[in-house]
Amino acid sequence: MDIQVPKTYNEAMKRPDLWLDPITKEIEMLKLQDIFEVVPRPSGKNVVGSKWVFTVKWNEKGEIEKRKARTVAKGYTQVIGEDYNETYASVARLESVRLVCAIAAS
Repeated sequence: MDIQVPKTYNEAMKRPDLWLDPITKEIEMLKLQDIFEVVPRPSGKNVVGSKWVFTVKWNEKGEIEKRKARTVAKGYTQVIGEDYNETYASVARLESVRLVCAIAAS
């Protein structure tokens, strides 16, 4: 079975019978969760775009379970100091998690 997974929105729209439903579901989910708000474009500012990512999920029998479409931000277009000032992501080391669990257990 030759399954073509589109790389772009335009490729997906060549087969709307397969990909329009997953795209619609993604847009509805974004609206339902109040993820974004349409605002006027600030003059002289970089706007971070987005792109669609498509995939096919298979079941254990090797049959197509569902098609998925997700929209993702093009974060690589951001400019430090202009679009954001700093980034921070905390990371827990396994040793720290073990220590917290040991303290909680005692």
